[in-house]
Amino acid sequence: MDLDEAVVLRTYPDEPMARIVASRLEAEDIEVHIRKEDCGGAYPSLQLPEGVRLFVKPEDLEAAEEILKEIEAEDSGTGERQGEQREQEDRKVTRSSPILLIGLFLLGSAAGYFLSPELTNRSTYTGTRKGDRNEQGVPGTLYYYVDGGLARAEEDRNYDGKPDAWHKYVAGKVTSSEYDDNFDGRPDVWVTYKDRFNFIMKVDTDFDGKPDATVFYVNGMKQRVDWYPHDSAIIERRQFFESEVLKEELVDTDGDGVFDLKITYDRYERPVGKAKCWIPN
Repeated sequence: MDLDEAVVLRTYPDEPMARIVASRLEAEDIEVHIRKEDCGGAYPSLQLPEGVRLFVKPEDLEAAEEILKEIEAEDSGTGERQGEQREQEDRKVTRSSPILLIGLFLLGSAAGYFLSPELTNRSTYTGTRKGDRNEQGVPGTLYYYVDGGLARAEEDRNYDGKPDAWHKYVAGKVTSSEYDDNFDGRPDVWVTYKDRFNFIMKVDTDFDGKPDATVFYVNGMKQRVDWYPHDSAIIERRQFFESEVLKEELVDTDGDGVFDLKITYDRYERPVGKAKCWIPN
């Protein structure tokens, strides 16, 4: 794709939502380019000024818009009126603060385009299709279809010949994903989707095979994070966010299963108050 001629289709607050939409478009043979300014995921806060943008070719813009209307209508569940409302909301770039969780910048659905799609009838196709994201002739994505519907997908994001991301689909929508972000052969990020704006993400931050944190996303924004190192039954910290800004934190200082310290933060995520409390976790 010639980025000098490409046009912006949508701007999203974070990469997970952008990749979910990109996957659906590329499954319809529309080439998509995702652009984000975050130094390869090292500094997510750099996405704030421009968000994560989806680019398409000018000749694909009309078709892409039609597909997005269908996606947005499906997500709203109430037809065209709410679908158009969601489209307007998608165009707005919302604030996305950095989160110190391994793998966030790689969340979302598989991306790629199909090789030789004209050889099969998509309405009845059962089999596997390959996608080459880096355009180097090496398949980086495998799409598995059953009776014309996408059932699952696997990604080889570092092109070492081994899958490191797995996605399951129901009725064309991604329902869950797993990611191997340190490429050791086992997942360290698990995502369960209600829809593309509401999902739960579990993250293994120290790569020991056990989740250490659960992140709850509501309407596309991080709402709460529970921290429990090594998949402990006791939550050590529970953080609450407002518009992706940390507002309050409950801490279990003695590990007895009860939050006994409450910390409040200002709009710059600086602690401004501490108080004792007694809240079972």
